[in-house]
Amino acid sequence: TTAFAHELKTPLTSIIGYADMLNSVDMTEEEKREAYYYIYSQGKRLENLSHKLLELETVEKNPLKKKTISTKELETNLRTTMRPIFAEKKIKGKIILEKALLDVDKELVLSVFYNLLDNAIKAVEEGGFVLLKGTCLADGYEVKVTDDGRGIPENEIHRITEAFYMVDKSRSRKEGGAGIGMALCQKIVVLHGGKIEIYSKLGEGTIIRILFPNEGVKE
Repeated sequence: TTAFAHELKTPLTSIIGYADMLNSVDMTEEEKREAYYYIYSQGKRLENLSHKLLELETVEKNPLKKKTISTKELETNLRTTMRPIFAEKKIKGKIILEKALLDVDKELVLSVFYNLLDNAIKAVEEGGFVLLKGTCLADGYEVKVTDDGRGIPENEIHRITEAFYMVDKSRSRKEGGAGIGMALCQKIVVLHGGKIEIYSKLGEGTIIRILFPNEGVKE
């Protein structure tokens, strides 16, 4: 697609340009270090993009590996991983999952939660707030990821689950975003029979709501 070609074009142009400079121009040690850093960081961005594309393709082609798992196990996994990230970014982060048993593909569901938390963290400033909360409802199990960050313009909300669509392109690229996270999240949630909803207000924050249906929730 045009979007995919565009995603590749920027980092490839950067890598080729800096490699050519290292090969043909007399540079100071500081300039060389900077060139090596750009080549490395853009290479990592392409690696991240290729991983995301493989995940998306795998999700579409392979059957789900569902098993019954406690939300408390998911909570422990998320808290352990996110604690140092919240601390490093100086963000007030909370993860609370009401106790329930879900019949899900554990790795894929964790991938959804980590993608949503990553997006939320990138949207908030230092001192901001990110909450992932799970609740048992009459019609299934609800998970909400809430942040008080930049928010999404109203006319772009419906587009953020498109592969390669990024609301803040310059910031997303600077922070290593591959622009495919929300598309992957939606695929995984739909494969579980669930739905994903996005509520956002520019300058006030975003809420991503996921509902896993009753047939995926065990007594």
